Amino acid sequence: MEINMEGYRPYCQMATTCETRPIREKRIVWTKIESEPFWDGRFQVKTLRREFIASAAELWRSSYPEIYGSPHQFILDPDQYEGLIALEETWEADSKTKVYCMPVVVELETKMVVSATMLTKYERNLQVEISFAGTHPDYRIRGITDELRRVTRKIAMASGAEYLTTFCETWHDITQNWCIKGGWKIAGIFPGNFTRWNGGTQEYRGCAVQFYQFVGEGEKYATKPEEWHLAPEVGEVWEVLKKVNRKIERRFKRIRKGRVTS
Repeated sequence: MEINMEGYRPYCQMATTCETRPIREKRIVWTKIESEPFWDGRFQVKTLRREFIASAAELWRSSYPEIYGSPHQFILDPDQYEGLIALEETWEADSKTKVYCMPVVVELETKMVVSATMLTKYERNLQVEISFAGTHPDYRIRGITDELRRVTRKIAMASGAEYLTTFCETWHDITQNWCIKGGWKIAGIFPGNFTRWNGGTQEYRGCAVQFYQFVGEGEKYATKPEEWHLAPEVGEVWEVLKKVNRKIERRFKRIRKGRVTS
């Protein structure tokens, strides 16, 4: 059904501090990007295909079992992959229609998935969320994820999205530091954002650190603080976030220029 909005108007007229554009069809398409073999030819970042599904699900059960019982539980179940995640065998259609994309690091000799990320698209919002990064417990602290994160970022940047988001568990400062070093800005900490498994039959509500990045011209269309109407307490929070994010941005620029190595 086509919705006719003639005769209606926004509750609050915004966009006085940013550019606007006509509403149009929005598309996010996954790009198939794989790495060359690395670590003396032992590993390679690959596009998920059917032969890797069982191993990928086992990876997530081993590396991120906390998502059992959560909205993301489906990645623990290999039977759900084909209906939800883009696969190499059906890539031409899946890259356009499937909501999820899962780059994987494969140990070439064993065909075992040892690390993976997942991307989620919100097409009408021109947004891609880098939802997860997981490495098998036997393969951690080896730098395997460096190449995976590089490929994952390239897929997100090439997707047509203008807004990237990600979240990190509050108990995992390693991924938080990856985001900060990568120039991601902090949106806030969301207490109790997701249900998380605590072993056995128990769960709790885990808290997440939310990050964001604009891509291309996306920031041109974002309203600026000058036209916001913030409650005083919200304004205080924004001022702190602005200060911290400026520090992150300056550090990221120095890293890109090669002046900071850690």
